Amino acid sequence: MKNKYAVIFNLVEESDELLPLTDRRPVATLPIAGRYRLIDFPFSSLSNAEIRSASLFISGSGRSLYDHVRAGQAWGLDNVTGGGIFTHSQIKLKSKTESNLNYYQDHRDYLDKSSSKYVVLLGSNILANLSIDSMLAYHLEEANDITVAYKSVPRNELREDTIFSRYIFSENHKKRIDKIQPLSDLALVSTEVMFGLNILITEKESFMRYLDEVEELNQLVSVENILNVAKENPAVQIGGYEYTGYLKAIEDHTSYFAANMDMLDEEKFNALFYRESPVLTKSKNSAPSYYGKESQVKNSLLANDCEIYGQVENSVIFRKSFICEKSQINHSVILQGSYVDEYADLDYVILDKRVHVEKGVKLEGTAENPIVVPKDSRVLSSGEIVEG
Repeated sequence: MKNKYAVIFNLVEESDELLPLTDRRPVATLPIAGRYRLIDFPFSSLSNAEIRSASLFISGSGRSLYDHVRAGQAWGLDNVTGGGIFTHSQIKLKSKTESNLNYYQDHRDYLDKSSSKYVVLLGSNILANLSIDSMLAYHLEEANDITVAYKSVPRNELREDTIFSRYIFSENHKKRIDKIQPLSDLALVSTEVMFGLNILITEKESFMRYLDEVEELNQLVSVENILNVAKENPAVQIGGYEYTGYLKAIEDHTSYFAANMDMLDEEKFNALFYRESPVLTKSKNSAPSYYGKESQVKNSLLANDCEIYGQVENSVIFRKSFICEKSQINHSVILQGSYVDEYADLDYVILDKRVHVEKGVKLEGTAENPIVVPKDSRVLSSGEIVEG
């Protein structure tokens, strides 16, 4: 089983709308639900399918990704017999050079050395828990050349200028995808659309041919670009595998904030974490969180190693955060190592890692426009944000 798939992560997603959260980390390592990262969910899908190898193509330096993933031990990717994680960074930089610094050849080398029959190509900017094995079973049952995953979602749950696409099924064959359309072409209405989950499965030999065509066009190796070159051949059958679990497209502060707030909803939390495939992450052994005598915590998700002395409601608090007495945290996401001083009042706020909020600070955003404080910053009593 472990040699059945060759997995390629296309981690070069657009991240400008997520700045400053993605200033020093790729989208793949955005923190979710107190102790997880976005990359944990597709990596867990690999583990549950007994896949032991993956190749990662990263737009920036990828330091935070390397720190989180390490050798891939948490997901069984550190196997000594043909397993491992193969990383290729600075893809945006490479794509600007005349030779592309072997960008396409890196894909071929990985696939040539693999004994797999199928290629899985996917990204990390969608929060979901999908079974790769189930998707492959569907791919084989329907005798598709390519199978992509989709979910029916209301158009108005996504940005007006969303980067994602929808799939349009053939009128003659309801299981075959006939067209791929940018969702930004559609107005913000409640109409359901077949949202593409940015993942495909195809045979390795076929993928190699599509790779050649993408290289001729000097394009990134992405799901959308592979599909666009494949559908130029009318004989290629592209099928759609329906995903029915929790899904959130992470493309701006609003969607990132909403994804974390969704984890406070028991039904949504269970729909993501308690499917057939467990979600794994890197283990960190630390003390349980401490709650002071005067602390009040309601409808919140807290990781370990925190100290809580104030009030926390409808919020997600990550590891090693310190919330002082008389402070109030509402509808907020507090990332690892942040310190909130006395009498601070935060509502609809995202604090990146190691932010210090001084005494008496009041920050109030909205669900549609949460206030985002950059990593290692200090929020002064005056309300001014000083970046570290």
